[in-house]
Formats: sequence, structure tokens, C-alpha cells
Amino acid sequence: MQLHLLLTECDQEQATLVFGRPTGLRPTFDILGAMTKRLILVFVCLAAGLLLIEVAGLLQMKASLAGYAHYWRQRPASGEFVYVALGDSAAQGIGASQPQRGYVGLLTRHLEQATGKTVRIVNLSVSGAKVADVIAKQLPQLKNYQADLITVEIGGNDVINYNSTAFSHDFTALAAALPPQTIVSNLPFFGGRIRRDAEVKAANHIVATAAQQNHLPLVDLYDETARDRSPLNNSYDLFHPSDRGYKNWEAAFWKTIGPNLGSSDNPQ
Repeated sequence: MQLHLLLTECDQEQATLVFGRPTGLRPTFDILGAMTKRLILVFVCLAAGLLLIEVAGLLQMKASLAGYAHYWRQRPASGEFVYVALGDSAAQGIGASQPQRGYVGLLTRHLEQATGKTVRIVNLSVSGAKVADVIAKQLPQLKNYQADLITVEIGGNDVINYNSTAFSHDFTALAAALPPQTIVSNLPFFGGRIRRDAEVKAANHIVATAAQQNHLPLVDLYDETARDRSPLNNSYDLFHPSDRGYKNWEAAFWKTIGPNLGSSDNPQ
């Protein structure tokens, strides 16, 4: 009996030398394995949660297309200062938490502050529009309004499948048909899902040339958005601006609009 106990104690001492603890305790690698499994589970749960948030955001953005268009159609048909917006989904405010938090809505509020007048906003923009769509469907409607200010922001959908010849033809024709009270913007820096910087720069050269030839003030939207490349400027689809991103857009527009109104106030 004593010999058996002595052998048992020796076995435990040898195990302690090899593993750092008696063989009766759980090996270290089992504990590490359990911790690794927990970390993997936490990572998977976080990834799934983020994916659900992204999907919910995208579904909300898709649902907002009709709602935002309805909002602009229902704006009051009166005001001392008439502002007409031409363009695509960005002019609709897609990506913002509310349509009035897009750059058109922010500009409307700023115009009221700067002019001291009530502003009638006529938003003729259409989500998904290209330059050719503005010429065919939005531009003909201008004759129905005595606009004091017109803004044109278009081209983002054109650069997705960019054709320089077609873009040059269409934008040159658009610029030539715009009234003198029009402010034209170039394309922004796309730092999210769509990264076509070479195409954007080529398109912006065309925009700048057409604006200069037709004596239209140019908003340098690209410069403003390229300087602030925070991911917080993008909405869920990583293409449209967020509320924060649209504030940058409005700031870029106001740098051109403000002086033309005889005001250099900073946007609020």
C-alpha cells in the first residue's frame, strides 16, 4: 500500500514537471480552445448583427425612394424666392434620414436665412436619372416656373458605366440649354462602394469646360468631398451621402451660391 502511494506521488510530480500542473487538472490547451471558440462566436454574432443593420438600412433606403419623391411633390406652391433643383437621387436626398436633410433641403433653409424671404422649392430631380434624362424630362419643365435659382447636380449614374463620348455630348447640350441663373456642380469624390476616380475626374473636366463655355458658376463638389473622406459621410449603400455627408455638399454649393446672392454667410 505504501509503495503504491509512493508511485502515485512520483507520477504526479512527473506530470507537474511536464504540464506545469497535475494530470487531474484541465490542460491549458483545452482552456485556450474554449476561449477561441467563444471569441469566434462573439465575432460571428457581431458580423451577423452588422449585416442585419446593413440590410435593414438598405431596405429603408429603397423604401424611401417613393416617400422622398412624394415629399418634394407636396411642397407648398408659393414663396417669394423660387429655387428649382435638377438632378438625380442625391438631389432627392436619398441616404439622408429625412428628405429635407439632403443638400437641397439644407440649401432651401440657408436661402431663407440669407435672403430673408420665403423660399418655394421645386425639386424636379428623379432618382436614377442620368444627364440625358435631365435634358429629356426635367429641363422642359423649367418653363413652368419663374426660377430665381436653379441647381444642377447630375452625372453620378453616368460614371457607373462611363462613356466619355456620350457624357461629353449630353452634358455639353445640357449646359447650353440652362438659363443664366443656374449653378452647376461637378461630380463628388466617391469614397465608398463606387470607386471610379479616373472616370469622375474625366467627367469633371467635361463639366468644367461646358460650364465655362456657357458662363455658368461651377460648384467644386469633388474638392469638398475629397478633403473629408470619413466613412461617416456615406449612407448604408456606401454610395449616397449620409446626413453628415450632405452637410458637406451644402457647404460646397453655398461657397458658389452665397457670393452670387451678395452673401458670404457660412452655412449653419
